Amino acid sequence: MHSFDPYDVRPIKFIELVNSNGWRIKVYEISANSNPHTEEAMSEGMNTVLSNLPQPAITEQRYGVGFLVIHHGTMRNWYLLDWWEKGDIIHQKLFSSPLDEPGSISAEPDKSLIACVHEFRVIAFESEAWIQSVLCRDDKPSFENYLRVRLDSSESAS
Repeated sequence: MHSFDPYDVRPIKFIELVNSNGWRIKVYEISANSNPHTEEAMSEGMNTVLSNLPQPAITEQRYGVGFLVIHHGTMRNWYLLDWWEKGDIIHQKLFSSPLDEPGSISAEPDKSLIACVHEFRVIAFESEAWIQSVLCRDDKPSFENYLRVRLDSSESAS
């Protein structure tokens, strides 16, 4: 028989909009406990992960916008780097580090991993923001509007 920990909604915090080598990336933080990442770990994580974005940021098929989820999980620290291409396609690179060594970030070798349920809340929100800001605007997609729409949730389970 399988056993599961009861689901507990984890707060999602919008951290900042980062400009990096022509990219504009919304950065979110999720924490499994009340001790979120330190500012140093967040900064180091962003610098390490964002350096893996493709170049150039803007092409005929790539828009230079996306989001990064930094999740202080129960097993590892997770870094989900996502960006939009070809209209409605999201690309992702997944990185992680040991909980006790947040600076030891490396690409996740298991390519079958996508995200956990907590991270999917951000992905679902960002997908809807993309649909409303870019895809449903006839010939006037608004990347600026997409970047202004942000998830910030301090929900906790009752």
